[in-house]
Amino acid sequence: MSVNRTLFLALSMALGSLSSSAVAAASQSTTTVQTTKVYRANTPEASAIQKWLDSVPNADRRTMDLGKITIRSSKTSKGGMVTAANDGPPVPLPASGSPGEKITITNELPGGYVETWTFEWVGGGGGGEWRQTDYESHAPVVNPEKPNEL
Repeated sequence: MSVNRTLFLALSMALGSLSSSAVAAASQSTTTVQTTKVYRANTPEASAIQKWLDSVPNADRRTMDLGKITIRSSKTSKGGMVTAANDGPPVPLPASGSPGEKITITNELPGGYVETWTFEWVGGGGGGEWRQTDYESHAPVVNPEKPNEL
């Protein structure tokens, strides 16, 4: 009988340590939710996006009118669940965010002209700001022999 009791005790301890490591792994997991929404030019949403872009301090300013606008947002949470809104990123765009949250805005015009801004929320504890982390502007190549000329 003592052999069975010893075996039961050893098995219980092994399962207990397995459960502890499973809980530890779950608390160290990360969840990322990405959402994408597309808007047309000359809509109330496009106007709200333009206003938001123009309001971010120290961001590169638009060089083109707005065309097809794509907004991608990414929010990561460690050890918990992140929920996404059913309708994608909010318009107008948020005044605040969570540390590490990202928003990418792409403006595409007919003919291949594209502008893209990426912003990340930095700060926390009741303060912070959207900070631009990337900006790209692309024009179509008209003459492949001279790619830098439009």
